Amino acid sequence: MPARLAIGWHSIAFLAAFLLLAALGWQGKRTQEALLQTNRSVSHSLEIITSVQAIFSSLQDIETGSRGFILTGDPTYLEPYERGLRQLEGNRRSLQRQVEGRHFPDRRWFQALDATIAERLEVAAGNIQTRREAGLQAAVERLRNAGGHLLMDRLRALLNAVEQHERSHLAAASEAVARTTERAQRLALIGTLVVIGLFLAAFWALQRNLQIRQQLARGAQAGEARLGALLQAIPDHLYAVDERQQVSSISRGTPRRAPPPEAIEPLLIELLNQTDEGALRQKTWCEVQTQRTFEVRLMPTGLGDHLAIARDVSELQRSRDSLHDQQMFLRRVVDTDDNLIFVRDVQGRFLLCNTALASLLGARPQDIEQRRADELPSSQLLQPLLSGDEELAELATGSSELRTTEVALTDAQGAERWYQVVKRPLRISPRTCHVVTVAVDISLRRRMEQMKTEFISTVSHELRTPLTAIRGALGMLIGGIGGQISDEARPLLGIAHKNSERLVRLINDILDIEKLEAGRLAFNFGRHDVRALVQQALSDITPYGQDYGVSLEFLDDPELPTSEATLDPDRFAQVMANLLSNAIKHSPAGGCVTVELRHSGEMLEIGVQDRGPGIPEAFRSRIFERFAQADSSDARQRGGTGLGLAITRSLVQQMHGQIGFDSQPGQGSRFWLQLPLESNEQAARPQAPVQPVGTASPADQATLILILEPDSHAAEQLAEALHQHGYATLIAHAAAEARELLDRHRVQALTLSPALHDENSVAFLQSLRSQHHYRNLPVLIVSLQPQRRDEDDGLLRGGAVGVIDWLHKPIDPSRVMEVIRACLQLGGSKPRILHVEDDDDLRVLLARQIAMLDIELVGAATLHEARQLIAAQPFDLAVIDLMLPDGEGTELFDQLASSVPPPPVIIFSALDTPIQDSRLALRQLVKSRHDGEELARLIQHLLQHWPPGHTHSDEVHA
Repeated sequence: MPARLAIGWHSIAFLAAFLLLAALGWQGKRTQEALLQTNRSVSHSLEIITSVQAIFSSLQDIETGSRGFILTGDPTYLEPYERGLRQLEGNRRSLQRQVEGRHFPDRRWFQALDATIAERLEVAAGNIQTRREAGLQAAVERLRNAGGHLLMDRLRALLNAVEQHERSHLAAASEAVARTTERAQRLALIGTLVVIGLFLAAFWALQRNLQIRQQLARGAQAGEARLGALLQAIPDHLYAVDERQQVSSISRGTPRRAPPPEAIEPLLIELLNQTDEGALRQKTWCEVQTQRTFEVRLMPTGLGDHLAIARDVSELQRSRDSLHDQQMFLRRVVDTDDNLIFVRDVQGRFLLCNTALASLLGARPQDIEQRRADELPSSQLLQPLLSGDEELAELATGSSELRTTEVALTDAQGAERWYQVVKRPLRISPRTCHVVTVAVDISLRRRMEQMKTEFISTVSHELRTPLTAIRGALGMLIGGIGGQISDEARPLLGIAHKNSERLVRLINDILDIEKLEAGRLAFNFGRHDVRALVQQALSDITPYGQDYGVSLEFLDDPELPTSEATLDPDRFAQVMANLLSNAIKHSPAGGCVTVELRHSGEMLEIGVQDRGPGIPEAFRSRIFERFAQADSSDARQRGGTGLGLAITRSLVQQMHGQIGFDSQPGQGSRFWLQLPLESNEQAARPQAPVQPVGTASPADQATLILILEPDSHAAEQLAEALHQHGYATLIAHAAAEARELLDRHRVQALTLSPALHDENSVAFLQSLRSQHHYRNLPVLIVSLQPQRRDEDDGLLRGGAVGVIDWLHKPIDPSRVMEVIRACLQLGGSKPRILHVEDDDDLRVLLARQIAMLDIELVGAATLHEARQLIAAQPFDLAVIDLMLPDGEGTELFDQLASSVPPPPVIIFSALDTPIQDSRLALRQLVKSRHDGEELARLIQHLLQHWPPGHTHSDEVHA
């Protein structure tokens, strides 16, 4: 009966809690509906206030324009007057539509407003007419006596009345929202407390039910123990103890070496006289004469006498002692190891764990053993270490194991630790298998690696800015900008300049290695002709070979079936540059470096053969390691860093290829790399062409613009606006799709959204600018207003700003001059350039570099200074560093875009390609909002005035 009552109470409690939660949900829905209604009312009031302010702004424009014309007589001052006249009636009608159904402002208010506006317009028109016909003095006299300011006061009073009425309505709405919210919070708190009480009552009922069941179970176990007493007495040596405490042997056929009754009688009498009747009367007894150990049990029969059983356990006791010794030995061995060691069975119980694991949980080994993980207080800490145990136990074979390189978990003190985990099955029997786990603590090693990576990255980045100043200053001195250099100083300057270039290469190599290890180096894979890429690499490095007196030869096989492979062309060019430069540096003067292309099974093999001394045998095993150099002194003379081959191997592996070498002492070395060939079916399958929108035929020569915009509706509207200006368009909604279209079409311009979904917009822009083919492709950052269907008017709005180039620190001064000269062709007047850079030396250096040009260079060290300069004067070009003391350089884009037209931008930074989780990102940078027609005209203007470059669109697909 109590169990049934407990079950009934907890069911009632659960039902009541469910009903109360449903009531809270219903009340929450009512509160939400009330808040939504209040929000709509607030939005309507804000729209009315906006319309009132717009009417007053139009009246102010009319008054400002008329007074400006009266004072100056200049017709251009009438532009605000005429704009105010055009906007006034529309704003007035908008206000009338918005207040329909309201008691105020009513029809009489509008009549008073219209009459006063008419009088004010009549006064303004009369003043303008008087100025035109009678001159300034008469107009001023009429302005003084016409009473215009009184009319404006009346208009201000009328409009302020409406605004104050709406603001009072807003205050009332806010108070209603506060009351509703307070009531909802109060009800939610009360309901939550009640639900908690009901759940506690249900929990108490369940606990009570469990206690009753446990009592019943104990009673059943006692009965079972009484009934099984005879079964527990194994008839090794049986003795009977009668009521008179006389002991007799009742074993049939007395076993050999059985203790005689008189020898065991004292022990049985002692057991019989124990006062605890409920306890099992048992004792281990050692017979003195035979030195044998017996386990003696005495049990009542229920008839007034007792039954005794003596079992010989001599061998069992020796086994127990040996097992205990082995357990102690194993315990001391595993506790000595600092690694985490534990064994679990198929049920998940811990059969063994060492002190290291127990310390991780803040417990002792005996508190963990023989318990499952979910029975431990800190079981959630162990979950990362337990993953895979069940699967490994089920699929266990002789050599199976499970290795995990890195597992992160938090110990009982809250400290994060990293482990390398190895799991192996421990087969006890054909049907029993345990799992042994050893977790090696690698936290210190991981922290050291992380510190090393952060140190390399930070130091390399911090070195780039001063290197730009050093490299630029040395280049300018060598170029003669500081005057004639003496013969004694010129070699010293040459040494400094050469070593600064070597330091640049070292920093870039270190950063490449760091990005490859961290997985942050971007790859743009595609199908490319390796033969053409090899020929381009040979062409690019020919001047370098001439400096060493080494010629280059391409052993091309015209009968090669195909030379196409899937790779990243830029990374492949980097691989070829490293291999060819190594071959040139290690070839003697007058030697020849040969490059061959051939098939090797399903792979395309590229071989680079030099005529150098070969690779020493002792150095071959570590040739692809970082900073590995066979002769470090010789490498320093040749300008090597010891990182080129390590980077090359990582790049080839990332492109799913292989790299190796063959070398003979005195006969040179041949480095080869193999890339997977495209299958014939894949190579022969044509890609479906994407027809540009807005072109009538393939012969149409309209400028093709690629629109990269994730909002499909906004992209279509922008494309339609561009079509009206004679442009053809392609639309891509993701960065990967845009790269495919760039490869397949001759795109003359690109509009880039600042909010891509699949890639960071800054990373995409930097990646595009780092490629030679797209260095001068016009790229416009176009921010479009998202097209929402619920409350939008459906009209396209947005803004645009052009990014000319992305220049990396340290920068080649000739590259800076090349870009700036191209940008200076934008206008005939003396151009003005804004240089935003926090390093004073770099600002001075750029000023000296362009001192020969007829330009005005204005510098700013912070975002605040740059914003003030942009607001004070227009600029023809902006050179912006991304990382500034008070923010990011990209934050200036919105203010630059407000200029008409916005100046082009050159990004000048020491940053590499930003990763996805970097804090640097293009947000909604262009905040100026133009309608679709204005935005199309702005894009047309930017493209028509884009500075010419040395890379034409045809080169993109050469």
